[in-house]
Amino acid sequence: MAAETGPVKKKTSGDEGSFMVTYVSLMILLLTFMILMVTLAQIKEPRFRKAMGSVKGAFSFMPFAGGKDQLHDGSVGFLPAEILVKNREGKDEYEKAIETIRHKSRLEQYEGLEVEETSEGLKLRISDALLFERGKAELKPAARSVLDLVAGAIRARPGKVLVVGHTCDLPISTREFPSNWELSITRAINVIHYLESVGIPPDSLYAFGLADESPIVPNDSEVNRRKNRRVEIFVSYGMKEGDGNE
Repeated sequence: MAAETGPVKKKTSGDEGSFMVTYVSLMILLLTFMILMVTLAQIKEPRFRKAMGSVKGAFSFMPFAGGKDQLHDGSVGFLPAEILVKNREGKDEYEKAIETIRHKSRLEQYEGLEVEETSEGLKLRISDALLFERGKAELKPAARSVLDLVAGAIRARPGKVLVVGHTCDLPISTREFPSNWELSITRAINVIHYLESVGIPPDSLYAFGLADESPIVPNDSEVNRRKNRRVEIFVSYGMKEGDGNE
């Protein structure tokens, strides 16, 4: 007896539906990819180059100086070694700059210049006599040689730069400076302007004026008052760009 055969099943609409779902999903993925490509194409070139540099760095390949891409030319530079060399060179320049400041501070013409390195950064104290005329805020011509030394150290090891102006307790009341507050902040701002003019990034510079509110010695003699009339510059290496407080 012959075996009975069942009816032949025809292709159902459900199979066609599954195909359409797969097809639509593929089209959505392709559309998403195209949107991503268009978006990347509109990125500004400097930012794109910076991003590409980060990607290259992650794979430990970077072009050497002069814009020559060693990866495509057949010779490869290994990033860790390059970074070590660069960091070493920067450290050498920084140490030379600090040593120069220390040497100058021992000279009579630079009396009132002090430098101190701390775990958080660099601290410089500059007598107002090295920078300004008495009761004035314009930088003296001789002030440039002092601030150039400071700028050299900052360029060798960049960081957030806080410039703070201080006065003694002797009152001042002029049309330009109604009080020591205006005098101290204007002096700090003028130091900031000079540092910016010699290449220190403006977004790393901050100015403060404290008048006579933060003396380092009592204002009970002219010698002490001279010590209190000063500009202090703090270079902080622990603060990141954009913190606003490095």
